[in-house]
Amino acid sequence: MRGSFKTHVFLCLILLITMLTAGCGLTPSGTQQTHHASKLQQHINNYIATYQARQDFEHFLSYYADDVQLEDMIYGFVVKDKQGLAEFFNWSAGNVQILDGEQTFILDEVIVNEQQRRAVIRGTYVRFTYEGREMGPWRFTTVLHFNSDNKISYQQDWINYRPLTLTDGGSNLNLLSN
Repeated sequence: MRGSFKTHVFLCLILLITMLTAGCGLTPSGTQQTHHASKLQQHINNYIATYQARQDFEHFLSYYADDVQLEDMIYGFVVKDKQGLAEFFNWSAGNVQILDGEQTFILDEVIVNEQQRRAVIRGTYVRFTYEGREMGPWRFTTVLHFNSDNKISYQQDWINYRPLTLTDGGSNLNLLSN
């Protein structure tokens, strides 16, 4: 009976260790299993890479819905469709030159809510020249809402523009209700 009790305890320990290992997402070799990103997360990652590279404006625009709404909360600018968005971003204007590295911004954080189809992106636009004037670095927070086709339907930008003269004449969006 004693040998049987030891056998049962031994088997229970093996079963417990196996369950704990599987529950922690560990493979038998002890390495962490990777989880595949959702389609929305992959889409967000591709959008960020396209925006950081700032090479293909048409591809960048393809991430947006035709009826996209954009609010630049500091500048006070509102966009009501994709054409307005294209005019607002207009990558060909101003002869932009990136001064710090190759990417337009450094990514600090991305928070994704799959159920609400939203993302918050935080980072810093690197130093650059626009029409010969040096600008940046500018910290930013961007809120994105996605439709069922994974297109951006709403974007809210909070960009710490400097110099402040860039914002002269803009509306104070804090006074508007959503």
